[in-house]
This record gives sequence, structure tokens and C-alpha cells, in this order.
Amino acid sequence: MINTLIFDLDMTLVDSLAACARGANLLANRLGLRPVTEAEVLQTISLSTPDFWRAIWGRSQPEWMDCFVQEILPSLTEKITIYPGVEEFLSVARSRGYLLAVATNRSHPWIDLASLGLAKYFDTVVGISEVARPKPDPDILLTVLKNFGQTCDEAIYFGDSISDMEAARAAGIKGLGLLQGGVTAEELTKAGAWMTRANLPACRDLFNF
Repeated sequence: MINTLIFDLDMTLVDSLAACARGANLLANRLGLRPVTEAEVLQTISLSTPDFWRAIWGRSQPEWMDCFVQEILPSLTEKITIYPGVEEFLSVARSRGYLLAVATNRSHPWIDLASLGLAKYFDTVVGISEVARPKPDPDILLTVLKNFGQTCDEAIYFGDSISDMEAARAAGIKGLGLLQGGVTAEELTKAGAWMTRANLPACRDLFNF
């Protein structure tokens, strides 16, 4: 029986494309790196932050993270928007007794969740700093299940990327692929998605919300 709903963050609950592009370009300006486009960011947004930088610029330095977190990250929340219908979905799911979690390759997911008013919906949030390996490895999802004391057959993972679906498959969790991240239903299914939907509100019929 499904009693645990786990969500990716970027491009699943929130549209953070503009924020991620702005953050990358602010960092690029400080470090003398080339600017990036939103199209490039969309292709790499599911990666952990250091891997995101390596994919775009070919390298990543530990000191970049201190600069990014302290000087750039706090200014990006205003560029992030919650997708329509997400809060209603989370509110109803919580009222029905589902355990709710976020599992993301973000290093500091609580910052934006708190700033956007979404933190109140979640019982646990796991980011990349709490595990050894990012998605597509299953560590983040397995940590959520451990925190809840739940098994893989009791959970669904909602995500928008190929790595989300690969991580769900590796963890033995049903992966529900959302199409708003620019990946096709065919690609998500090939990566292991149990089912695909246009967005989170389109999943309500699965839970009789």
C-alpha cells in the first residue's frame, strides 16, 4: 500500500530554471567563466551543483560552493515559482495521512523550501550533502525510506528527469515521471518510469484527491 510520496524539487515542485541560470551566470561573472543559456541549464539541472558546474564549464572548485551559498543563493528565491496546483496537491496529501518528503540533488534544499512556504508540508527533506552519491544512484531515496522506516513498495517518487527515474528504479520505488522538465514520456519510461503525467495536479486521479 502506498503511504509515502517523495518529490524531486527543481522542475517538479518548482520552476527554478530562471533562478538556476541566473545563479550560474552570477557565479560565472565573479569567476571570469563564460555565461550559460537556459537551454544549457535545463539539460543539466538535475545534476548535483558541482556536477552541474563540471558539465557546463568542465571543472568545479570547492571554494566555488562557499561563494555560491553565501553570496548568490539567497538572492535566487525570488526567481523561483511554485507550479500551479502543487500546494493544493501537497495539502490534500498531507490531510489524507501520506508521509511527504523531498529528495533532491540540491545541497541546501531547505533554504528555498522555507522561503517559498513549502517546508511545512514535508516530514523530511534529503539533499546531496546528506548522502554519499547523488542521483541517479538511489542513496537519497533510500535515506528517505530509512528516515520514515518505510519499505520501497510503500513509496512513489515524483520527478522530471531521467536521473530521477533511474534513481527510483535503483531504489525499487515506483517512479512517476512529470513532463514539465523537458524530457519526453518515452524517455522517462525508458529510464524506468512506472507512469508519466503532464504535471503534479494531473496525478490527483491516482489518489482520488
